[in-house]
Amino acid sequence: MAKSSLKTLVRVQKFNIDEQRKLLNEQLEVEDKIMQGIKALEDELAQEKAFAEEHPEIGDFGAYFKRYQKQRESLETALQMVRLKINEIQDKIADMFKEQKTFEIVDKNREQQAIQEEEHKMQQTLDEIGTNNYIKKQKQ
Repeated sequence: MAKSSLKTLVRVQKFNIDEQRKLLNEQLEVEDKIMQGIKALEDELAQEKAFAEEHPEIGDFGAYFKRYQKQRESLETALQMVRLKINEIQDKIADMFKEQKTFEIVDKNREQQAIQEEEHKMQQTLDEIGTNNYIKKQKQ
């Protein structure tokens, strides 16, 4: 694989990770909204309960409570689904980071190998020049 293709792969991987992060942020926002909905539902239940205790002759708290339970269950199910998506995205991001790190390590190793080869060639050239100078001085 050419040197530039690894750099391209790293750039593509970074882009893909950014896209996954955006998806993760969207899911985290959905999770937050669901949590706010649960909190609002809990607050409403407390208000309704207090009202039912103060005015036992008005309304049917049992019917309200059944509706509350259905809404709560619906929100809990939605919350579980969102959290599953969040975990999947986080796992995917972790795998993508590992892959990106692998690309970066391979690229770094290739660069170090190229530098070592260049230094080795330079040393051979300098050795050859030094040997030629030594031979010329010995002939004189």
